[in-house]
Order: sequence, then structure tokens, then C-alpha cells
Amino acid sequence: MTCGCGRSPDGCRGWHALSEEEYLKEYQKEFGKPQSNNMLTVTEVHHWTDKLFSFRTEKPEGYTYKAGQFTMIGLNGIKRAYSYTSAPENDFLEFYSIKVPDGPLTSQLKKILPGDKIEVSDRPSGTLVLDNLKPAGGARLWLMATGTGIAPFISIMRDSATYEKFPDIRVTWTVRTPDELKAYQDFIDQTADFYPTVTQDDTYEGFKGRVQLLMEGGPVLKDHDTEIDRVMLCGSLAFNNDIKKILEDNQFVEGTNKQPGTFVTEKAFVG
Repeated sequence: MTCGCGRSPDGCRGWHALSEEEYLKEYQKEFGKPQSNNMLTVTEVHHWTDKLFSFRTEKPEGYTYKAGQFTMIGLNGIKRAYSYTSAPENDFLEFYSIKVPDGPLTSQLKKILPGDKIEVSDRPSGTLVLDNLKPAGGARLWLMATGTGIAPFISIMRDSATYEKFPDIRVTWTVRTPDELKAYQDFIDQTADFYPTVTQDDTYEGFKGRVQLLMEGGPVLKDHDTEIDRVMLCGSLAFNNDIKKILEDNQFVEGTNKQPGTFVTEKAFVG
């Protein structure tokens, strides 16, 4: 059973198996009561594949959030968490979603059209923000994602403030098939050093398999330096745990909202 939150069913801390009432109870216990009181007009919808789409809404005056955060989106009483792909400075809000089969929310959300109204919370949250990383001279920022976990990193790369702290950005994005790269591949290619990896297509001409293979004597985090390198993770639960162990074995320290570190992980919603 999947929750329709826009993340794959191997994530969500198991919340994908909860009823709507149970889901909101767990969310509120961890992050506080969501304030979903903005009924916003959809301005643009783009279906990248039969399983992936993005959409934009208007942005209310005074609406604020940090690049890398997520918020709650709702339709007809069903609410789920989505990371912003828009930058805080943009005059629109944008989100990226998988179409979960029979998902309580995405089965409705995938049908939205420009002019429709959806609920968007005015209370952003999340640990995947630059404030949770220690400052570093000559810093390199590694953004490591799987699937729709790329969403918060698009927001971070669109945010002009990012480049004041991290002029050197490097992105790894692991997906099952090449068509899953369609939405943001060109943007990432033009913005950062990009290491896309594909796990389920032997005909793909780029890197194949899990990104961990590129960390074993390969180009990802090669000659790393904890005084310079900073890492952000947003992916499947197994991916986050695997990379976290590799980082900690190499003296990286996880940052939180209370104590900045040399890497951060999105703890709430993984995909």
C-alpha cells in the first residue's frame, strides 16, 4: 500500500502504510500541526513520463521558505508532504511528484490542470537546508539523491544564495531508467558537475548501478576533505543509510537543525 506522498513506497518511514488519520497523527507528532490554509491556483503542469510530473502554483504575498525544505499539499482532505523544487526567490511554487498507483493523493493530483485549486501549507519544514552545514572555505557541495529525492536539490540549485557559500556544486542522481532523468537533467548539467546513474537499463551509455560504486575509487567524493566537502542526502531509506555509514566512516558528522555538521540527511520523506 502506498501513501501517494510523491515518494516511493520503500521510504516514508513506513508511513505509506498508515491510514489518513494515522499519517497526520505521526506527522504532527514529529513536525507540529500543519497549517494548510492556502488554496492556491495551479498555473502549470508538466507530465515528464507516465510516472512523473511537476506542477506550479501561484505564490501568495509574503510566503517564505528555505531552499531544501518541504511542505504539506492537499486535495479533498488528503494531505502529503512535498519538497519545493522552486527557489525561495521565485514568484511561483513548484513541486515534483511520482504517480503512485492508487495513491490517495497522487491518483487525484496527477489529474490537476492549470486553473485548479490545491491546498499548500504555509508551514515549511525539513533538515535539508544549508544552515545545517558547517561553513567551509573553498567548499564543495555534494547533492546526492535517488528518484524524486532530487526535488529539494533543484530548489537549492535554483537559489542564488547557494552559490555565495558553495561555488562548486556536484550532483549524483540515481534512477531506475534513463527517462526518469528527463525533468531536470539539462538544468543540472548546466548548473553542476553531474553524475547520473541508472540501475535498470543495461543499454544506458552512462554510469550504471548504484552510486556507491562511484565512491569506491571512482569520481564521487574522490580525495574528499572534511574541511572542504559538504554533503546532502535525499533518497531511499537504504541509500540514505548506506551513504551515511560511508560518510561517518570517513569522519563526516551529521548536522541537525540544532547543530550544523559536514553532512545532512532528509529524515522525514525519502524516495
